[in-house]
Amino acid sequence: MIKQTTRIAAIALLSIIYALPATAQDQQEGQWTFKLDVAGVHQSETDLTDGGFAVDRWFISAGADYSWDPRKSIGFSVGGGKSSYEFDGLDAFGGGNPWNKIEDARVSVSGRFGLGTTGMMFVTPTLRFNGEKGSGDDSTYGLYLAAAWRLNENLTIGPGMGVFSRLEDGARIFPLLALDWDITERLNLSTGRELAVSQGPGLTLSYQLNDDWSLGLAGRYEDIEFRLDDEGPAAGGVGRDQSLPIVITSSLKLESSILLTLFAGLELDGTLKLKDATGVVIDESSYDPAPIFGGVFEIRF
Repeated sequence: MIKQTTRIAAIALLSIIYALPATAQDQQEGQWTFKLDVAGVHQSETDLTDGGFAVDRWFISAGADYSWDPRKSIGFSVGGGKSSYEFDGLDAFGGGNPWNKIEDARVSVSGRFGLGTTGMMFVTPTLRFNGEKGSGDDSTYGLYLAAAWRLNENLTIGPGMGVFSRLEDGARIFPLLALDWDITERLNLSTGRELAVSQGPGLTLSYQLNDDWSLGLAGRYEDIEFRLDDEGPAAGGVGRDQSLPIVITSSLKLESSILLTLFAGLELDGTLKLKDATGVVIDESSYDPAPIFGGVFEIRF
């Protein structure tokens, strides 16, 4: 009961927060911005109710944004990666090997438009593909929509919503909050950008040590589902991995256009779920807090 209450509270807090880029950054008129992100994360082995598992994830994405007005821009990004799961125990979750390598591909378009003199609107339709190789129907799609207003020189805030399809019937609908708050000259609380290996909304508290180096504390809610292939205990079914990662981050600007971010922490309140092709849950297991660490290499020009 306590674990379920903790999860509900975490979801209620973090699912209202989504990374809406450029809430506090004005692009120059007629300016192209190109970006390349390379990211990876390792989740150390952790115990399930029976057995255990570990995960290695990587993701590469590239995109471009064009601003024809300081408060109007449109962008496009595409990326792909893989999550490699290793299960331990022949009689463990899902028979010991419910899935292995999960392929991940995403395509998104982002728009930013002015509202009045101090407001901004953000629209981001996204198409995702998550599944084992040869799994078939593994696509989901959705939309983030939000508006934010600069209340003063230190605070930008506004509401929004997200609507996403699921691999099974139904959809997820959840509220959002766009936030960029300079608490002090060096301390900032904001909706942290979605990491390339992440699919969940997050919140970041960061402290700027100097012009090139910052430290932070970041948390986000992860809910990843993927289509399984025609082999294994749930052929053609769906796997699901839910967790609440909390990490300490360190970001260093190597050049004006190059940023390296390293992070380490724990994946909390984790649960794996396995459903067959008809949507019936055939196995479910919580997992112990798991150490995670990784990094993101970003280039902007």
